[in-house]
Amino acid sequence: MNPFPIVMASLKRHWIMNILFVFLIAVAVAIGVGLTAQERALRQGSAQAADKFDILIAAPGSQTEIVMNSIFLQHSAINLLDGPYWGKLFDDPRVEIAAPLAFGDSWKGHSIVGSTPQFVTYLSGGLASGHVFETIEQAVVGAAVPLAIGDEFEPSHGHGPEEVLDHHHGAELHVVGKMQPTGTPWDSAIIVAVEQVWDLHALPTGHHEPAGDEHDHDASEAHEDHEDHEHEEANAHDDGDHDHDHDHATDHDEDAHDHAHEHDDHHHVTRIGPPFDLDELPGVPAIVVRPKSVAAAYTIRSDYRTDHSTAFFPAEVLVEMYRLLGNAGSVMRAMALGSQALVVAAILAAILALMQLYRKQFAVLRALGAPRSYVFSAIWSYVSLLVITGAICGLGLGWMVAQSVSRIFTAETGMAMQASLGSSELMLAGGFVVIGLMLATLPAFLLYRRPVVSALRGS
Repeated sequence: MNPFPIVMASLKRHWIMNILFVFLIAVAVAIGVGLTAQERALRQGSAQAADKFDILIAAPGSQTEIVMNSIFLQHSAINLLDGPYWGKLFDDPRVEIAAPLAFGDSWKGHSIVGSTPQFVTYLSGGLASGHVFETIEQAVVGAAVPLAIGDEFEPSHGHGPEEVLDHHHGAELHVVGKMQPTGTPWDSAIIVAVEQVWDLHALPTGHHEPAGDEHDHDASEAHEDHEDHEHEEANAHDDGDHDHDHDHATDHDEDAHDHAHEHDDHHHVTRIGPPFDLDELPGVPAIVVRPKSVAAAYTIRSDYRTDHSTAFFPAEVLVEMYRLLGNAGSVMRAMALGSQALVVAAILAAILALMQLYRKQFAVLRALGAPRSYVFSAIWSYVSLLVITGAICGLGLGWMVAQSVSRIFTAETGMAMQASLGSSELMLAGGFVVIGLMLATLPAFLLYRRPVVSALRGS
């Protein structure tokens, strides 16, 4: 005998309760699926973000903070590595690329990072359009920065909540290039010459600038001549106009001095990038190093692990973070399994109560000659159909939740995350189905053993 007509009739008769059962099962499965899919997406996204950062060299301190600052652009106050220690990397034959990273400013929430032209090309694998910066007034923007080539902007001091929108440095930067998408937080970054960051913060720029010194001397002489000329003009007027002329001359002198000072602050740097002068190098938060070989990587890391500096592979830090994440994920998955068990138990209890409503109908079928196996198959098929449908819906719901969380996380951090269903999620849902099918035998077995006479009497 075919039990499915009975199953379909039961589904239609109590369709609201059945939809609720399926929804509860779907939510229970979705919790576990979403957790595992999101954890894997986070691992893949963070590994991709650190791919270009073979070695980080910085001042002694927390390696996790250095990674968060340098790779994920989550800035915090860290010690600076003195210039004489990192400046030697550019002449090291084991180094293919060495690039300083300097932070401090931002534009509308987008971090402004000072580095070298070589680092921009290396990071994005070539530009999508334009060219790398050639002067300190130029900038290259990430793929997610809402600026186009030719746009101008003015940096603000600080980052994120600490960004001071009304505190500008008086420097106009011009966008000359846009990077290829990297799928990392650097897609939301603005990269300028490291000399620009140093210059805006009144630090040495890593280069001797004799031309700038001559300019300062000429400007000083011109300012002194201007003062003499104004003083002679003031003596030529009568006493009644003397105060007015003196005030006017003083204001004019201050404007000329401010203009000369501003010009000196932001326009005297003519060289960018290596080679640097070790005596003129300020400290930086971190140096990104790409070694020429694996052996070179380990020797560089060993050489720069001193009292004055630390060197490490970011992958080592990420592995430790993954271990902590895995421990937290295990706890959350255990909690998800516990919730799934409670859901299944609650549904089975509800189904047992529901089956009591059908006991007379099944007793009548038994009295008409239906074997016990038919009753068992009908009830087991009914419960199993609910479990399988709920598990399939849970896979889809968990995937959608993970996708939504990934999009939010990407928007907040800039790190590309793509949640997907893999073997872990399929095994989780499959395990839930197997357990559900096994537990479905309980209500089927109870009605299977119930005597026909007692069921017909309503006992």
